[in-house]
Amino acid sequence: MPQPKVNIAGSDGSLVGVTDGKLEVELGTSPTIDIGDVQIKGYATIGQFALNVRTAGGSGGPTQLPDNDCKHADIMANISNTGIVYIGITGVAATTGIALYAGDVYSVDIANTELLYALPTVDNEDINVVFYN
Repeated sequence: MPQPKVNIAGSDGSLVGVTDGKLEVELGTSPTIDIGDVQIKGYATIGQFALNVRTAGGSGGPTQLPDNDCKHADIMANISNTGIVYIGITGVAATTGIALYAGDVYSVDIANTELLYALPTVDNEDINVVFYN
């Protein structure tokens, strides 16, 4: 099924449009120029999970988040947490991570949630993650 054609006119009357996923630009009396495919931004799926981060201070090392392909993730420290949860890559520490106090949210564009690790300052803190793909 063909996509509808959408035209946007500039103040000079020149047209910009999208037809069948291709961006078209009309320059005055010149023929239309095809400049290629257009990527429509957005997410096809949304997922979520909660994670209890058990090991305070890294005695067992940071906790790796589960494997979920994504383009973006929002990580929130549970509002009932009493300490700080540091979010970062492998080896995250208080000196290198993003500090999340209770209710704080960290948003990141990332290919997979398993690339992130959590390290709490208090045992049994919780994080909630929503990821978009």
